[in-house]
Amino acid sequence: MKAFFLPLLFALVLSAPVAQAQGTAKEDNQAVNSLSGQFNELKTKSNSYNEGNREYKVVNVSLLNSFWQSVQATIKQTEQKQIKDLNAAREDLAAARTKIEEQEKQLAALKQDNAEKEAAVQQSEDAVNNLSVLGLNVHKQVYVIINTAIIALLLIVLGIVFTQYKSSKKVTDEKKKEYEDIDREYNDYKKNARERELKIKRELQTEMNLVAELNEQIAALQKKVHA
Repeated sequence: MKAFFLPLLFALVLSAPVAQAQGTAKEDNQAVNSLSGQFNELKTKSNSYNEGNREYKVVNVSLLNSFWQSVQATIKQTEQKQIKDLNAAREDLAAARTKIEEQEKQLAALKQDNAEKEAAVQQSEDAVNNLSVLGLNVHKQVYVIINTAIIALLLIVLGIVFTQYKSSKKVTDEKKKEYEDIDREYNDYKKNARERELKIKRELQTEMNLVAELNEQIAALQKKVHA
């Protein structure tokens, strides 16, 4: 029973990083949507005017500063969450490795137990030719029947133990494969996280360039007005 519940617990432990990765992706999308909403609000609340068949926006400095603070806060929050998720994933992987090591120890103990039982069977077979048991004379046929029954019982036990061993080994191989799949998904998640971070930084740089361009246009307009 213990050999059955350990793989089940191992599978539950390995499923945690997948759920955490899905939650992190959802939160990152919410953060990006929030920034997009603030940027659209910034454009909406800015006054517009046309000059030379081109539309210009007069940006409120307070709203612009608020948007910039939101961008910085979002980047910082995203980095902290990614670090936290990576640490949690490492802890889950370490726990999974510990579970695998425990199962390997149990398999080694099972092999040792099988070896001991095989030795007992061998001793029983060697004793068949010896009719003296604890100084008592035992009829050979009775002795053979008793030893045959003992051997049969031991073989049944060995068959059960060997079946459990094969089942445990199969479960262990499956869990190792699942661990490799989780590790591959985890590496993909780190790659996607880096790509999202680069995408946000590129979007931020684009917005900063847009703000700089707007500032230059505002300065040019102010010079024209003073002129």
